[in-house]
Amino acid sequence: MLNCDYTGNTSYKFYNKCCVENESINMIGQYPANKIEKVLSCFTDTDKWTEFFLPEIVDIPTQKPDIEGIVEVNSCIEIISQRVIKTPVVTGYTSSNSTPILGENIPNAECTNLTGRKLIIEGILKQKIIYTAAVDEQSLHSAHFDIPFSTFIIIEKDTPLSQKFRITPYIEDIFACKLSERSVFKNTTIFIKASRIC
Repeated sequence: MLNCDYTGNTSYKFYNKCCVENESINMIGQYPANKIEKVLSCFTDTDKWTEFFLPEIVDIPTQKPDIEGIVEVNSCIEIISQRVIKTPVVTGYTSSNSTPILGENIPNAECTNLTGRKLIIEGILKQKIIYTAAVDEQSLHSAHFDIPFSTFIIIEKDTPLSQKFRITPYIEDIFACKLSERSVFKNTTIFIKASRIC
């Protein structure tokens, strides 16, 4: 085991190996891959999307017993706000050989074009971890966690700041493992579709 100063000067004993290979954790809240494909095939030209992952380490509350093993992770997403904002636009730059490159819409290496507008989306990842306690009777316990997040989608340059979208979040994947008797590592992959409301 590794000794590590984690957060708030609390010392946990972290395991060298995060996950037990034969551990089977029930994940509730994931959207099936074939349904995500259906979502992607039903797009209109005004629909936009983004995806991101939300890694976290959560600590079991002090009034709860230590973890022996994780049984289930239950997750869902609540969208709490959206707003369209103005952003800068790349209108030109100078190449490495001092040649001016002009243009209204110049992408970066990730093929992202800044248009002057972004849709900011904020939400909460709500989760419940059910685990067996490290006590003789191996009773079941649960701990609830709410993790806030913020993300963005680049949208058309003529989008009014008052424009509203129908935001539909999907959980693509949940990964969880016990880091110590008191802490769990989780990583949630989230896909968000934004449909313009006329």
